[in-house]
Amino acid sequence: MKHPAGSTGETPTGESADLAARLDRLPVMLPHVVWISILTVNLMLEYYDNALFAYIIPAIKESTGLGLGRIGMVSTAFFIGMVLGGLVGGRLSDRFGRRWVLVWGTALYSSGAVLTMFAPNYELLLVSRVITGIGVQAAGAALLVYIAEMFPSATRGRFMSVVTSAFVIIAPVVALLALVVIPDGGPDTWRHLFGVGGAIGLLIAPVVRFCMPESVRWCASRGRMPEAADTVGKLEARALRRGPLAEPRAAPAGTESPPVRRILRNKRTIRTTAVLSVGFFGSTLGLYLFQNWALYVLVDGLAYTKGHAYEIQLIWNLVYAVTPFLALLFIDRAERKTAVFVLSVVAAVPLVAFGLATESRLVTATGGLCGIVTGLVVTVYYAYIPEALPTAARGLGSGVIKSVGHCGGAAAGVLGAALYGGWGNTGLMAVAAASYIVFALPVLFFGPRTTNRPLEGVAAEEPSTTEGVRT
Repeated sequence: MKHPAGSTGETPTGESADLAARLDRLPVMLPHVVWISILTVNLMLEYYDNALFAYIIPAIKESTGLGLGRIGMVSTAFFIGMVLGGLVGGRLSDRFGRRWVLVWGTALYSSGAVLTMFAPNYELLLVSRVITGIGVQAAGAALLVYIAEMFPSATRGRFMSVVTSAFVIIAPVVALLALVVIPDGGPDTWRHLFGVGGAIGLLIAPVVRFCMPESVRWCASRGRMPEAADTVGKLEARALRRGPLAEPRAAPAGTESPPVRRILRNKRTIRTTAVLSVGFFGSTLGLYLFQNWALYVLVDGLAYTKGHAYEIQLIWNLVYAVTPFLALLFIDRAERKTAVFVLSVVAAVPLVAFGLATESRLVTATGGLCGIVTGLVVTVYYAYIPEALPTAARGLGSGVIKSVGHCGGAAAGVLGAALYGGWGNTGLMAVAAASYIVFALPVLFFGPRTTNRPLEGVAAEEPSTTEGVRT
């Protein structure tokens, strides 16, 4: 059943799919470079806030006098905010647009970081971390969806590798700040570092608003065809200056663009969302059991000085710089779900080795490998999640998956404290390794194929017009 354009926020499939096909055939051009640069800076700021917290746990404990349990709760508060941000931000991005959520999500997490700077007590510190988490996840989910919808299908994975270079760029910056500033700074140095990140984020939000167009696929799904056609036309005009364009790939036949309520009742969409939620939960749990507790392990468990621990973290982050380049080699060649599973199995090896290591060089080597492989898993998931869902529910679906996934991050705060307190680093890393493998199995067996496929082709296999819905 077709819905008149504008009456239910949908448009005829043929016109929408034609615009999408024309968008997918475009070569990489200057606008793509500008957009990915802005998105990379945005992701850098998101990661800066989260990475910074992992480094300053000892400083917060010393400055505020909070016990390990309360520090764990502050860490968990950020992920609780991320869960809320994914659900609310995802739905808002389906209703108001990807760019709208990117702008306001960026402003919100930046404001939360500034509030963290000024939080005078434990209660307000918790509130500030929840606010920051909401903004980070809302902006982050919209960012991934924007890349999936606005960049050519043949290069989506490579652009995702480029945007995840944000981790590579900012990680050593944070490590260097922690090494140089925190040990010799005053008791409130960690607060100033949060404030710097928040101030820069408040400057980036208007750049997103005025330098990036709204997603063509989202505009088409909401009946804003003139705006979508105008964006595609301008991009095609620029591309034609370089030579003729290939013919658009034919749109999948026999599909329609149903309302989000129908899409969310579809059995295949429900299965895809559940499968990717489970997989992303496991990888996020494993990642943050390592990432958020590694520094504490070095200082408390291995009795390294803070300076030595920060030096090792800096080496890990410098080594991590190879991650996006490794991803570029395979991400648009290997099927996403296969890559997720294989990399999850590979990640388990250095995690277990890090849990057993005591000698400094072995600790440094295994920790560096952990960072590289877990980073590759994140990159593949970031590309995979928005590709697997239909346009009308891509924001909400991606938000749900990432929210459920980041419950793993929330659990890592409290669970990590319990595991480390009971079983030490060996038990902590063994659980991290197991979570990668066990939770990746459903993705391997039940996840959809998406690599190098038009989003409309993937969607045609997911919310079919006859399965799981009533017309």
